[in-house]
Amino acid sequence: MCHKLKEVGYKLTPQRLTILKIMSERTDHPNPDTIYSALKMQLPTTSPATVYKTLAILKKLNEVLEIQYSNERNRYDGINPLPHPHISCIKCHNFSDLNLMAYENLLEKMERQTGYKIHSMNLLIEGVCPDCQ
Repeated sequence: MCHKLKEVGYKLTPQRLTILKIMSERTDHPNPDTIYSALKMQLPTTSPATVYKTLAILKKLNEVLEIQYSNERNRYDGINPLPHPHISCIKCHNFSDLNLMAYENLLEKMERQTGYKIHSMNLLIEGVCPDCQ
């Protein structure tokens, strides 16, 4: 992620580097508030706007995947920025990747069927996780 930011002319500030580190280590698909909380522990004078601006840049560069989540703030995947399905618990709000082999070919099938060149797709499955049942 760092080299791509630098390539297109963005400065590698301590705040951006810390956000990149947080995003590359988190598998829980954090929302901006969670990212800000982790960032603030390391750089207490940072503002929430820094998180939002950095996420917008990373999204534009296809370095994070923004997952639109209607029940709360959007989540972000910094480990796998390619479109892929997710599953979420409606009680505890646990959020994780869902490995569906059929999904890999779904975009191609949809493009063939509709004639569209598909740029993105969100698949979020909601339910109650085993721990909350």
